[in-house]
Amino acid sequence: MALLNPATTLPTSSQDALELWDERYNAAQLLAVPQTWVDELGEVHATPALTTKYPMSILSLKFEETRALEGRFKTIGEKDVELTVVEYDDGIEIELVKLLTNTFSAKRWADGPAAMIQAEQLFKLKLIADALVANTATCGWDDLALFHASHLSNPKDATSATFSNVQTTGKDVADLSVLEAEITLMSDVLDVNGDALGIMPTHVGVPRQKYQKLRNLLKQDFVPSAASPVAGVTTMRNPYNDGSLTIVPMTQLTDVNDFYLFDMNAIMKGVVPWTVAKLALSSPGFDSLSLRRFDETSDHFKKTGKIAVSQHVFYGSKFLFPHAIRKIAGA
Repeated sequence: MALLNPATTLPTSSQDALELWDERYNAAQLLAVPQTWVDELGEVHATPALTTKYPMSILSLKFEETRALEGRFKTIGEKDVELTVVEYDDGIEIELVKLLTNTFSAKRWADGPAAMIQAEQLFKLKLIADALVANTATCGWDDLALFHASHLSNPKDATSATFSNVQTTGKDVADLSVLEAEITLMSDVLDVNGDALGIMPTHVGVPRQKYQKLRNLLKQDFVPSAASPVAGVTTMRNPYNDGSLTIVPMTQLTDVNDFYLFDMNAIMKGVVPWTVAKLALSSPGFDSLSLRRFDETSDHFKKTGKIAVSQHVFYGSKFLFPHAIRKIAGA
C-alpha cells in the first residue's frame, strides 16, 4: 500500500496542528461513548459546582393502623452528603519538527484526541475500582465503610437492626454452591423499617482473572449434583445458565480474587452504590481551562521545541448506599 502523500497530510504550522486536534477532538466527542460498568452499576452525572450536596433517602413506606387524624409521613432526603470534585490532568506533546516532516508522527498526533477521551473513561473505572478494593471510604448511608458487617437499617436510629454486605471468608466465585449461599445472604438486606428490602442479585462483578472460568461454568447446561454420593456421577441442570445472573468483567480491579454481587433492579430505583460527578460548566472560559493548548508562542515550546495539549478534568466520587452491592472475599 502506498503511503499517503505528505504534502496533503502534514500540518504546515503549530496552529494548523492544533486546529486539526480540535476538529478530531470535537468529532470524537460527538460519537456515542459506550457505557462502562461504573455507569451501569452506579451513577455518573455532571455537576455545575465544585461541591455538591447529595440527598440520601430510601423510601420504604409501611402502612400501620391510623392513630392520629393527620396520619404519618416519611421525609424525603433528610440527610445530605457532600461530594467534592478534584482536578486531574494528562496531556500529549510532540516535537514540532517531527510533526511537520513525518507522516507517521502526524498520524499519531491525529489519533491523540480519541486516545484522550478513552483515557477519561478508563480513569473513571480506575477511580471506583481502587475504592472498592481499598474499602476505606465511607458510604453516605450510615458513614460506615461501604462493605461492613453491621450497616444500620435506619441511620437515624443507632439502635435499629443491622445487615451485612460483606463476606470475609474466602470463597471461589466459580462454585455454584458459593453463588447460591451468597445470593441468599444478600437477600437479608433490610429497609428502614427493619424488614427485608427484597434485594435479589442480578449481576456478579469479577476481576479479569476469574471471568473466563465463571463464564464457562454458567454456560454449562448440566453440572455435577452436590447431592450425588460420587462427585461428578450424577448431574443436574445448571440453575444459572438461564441468563438470570450477568457476569461483569471488572478489569481494573487490582485484587485478583474478590468478587461482587449487584442488584440492578434496586440500582435502577436509585439505590446506587456510588456516584461519580464531573464538573461541567457552560461558560466560554471553562473550555480553555479544561483543554489547554501550547503552540509556538508558549513557554513550553520555547523550552522543549514541542507543542502540546493538556486536558484537565474535575471529578469527584462518593459511595452512597450499601444495599444493592455485596463484596465476597475470593479464593
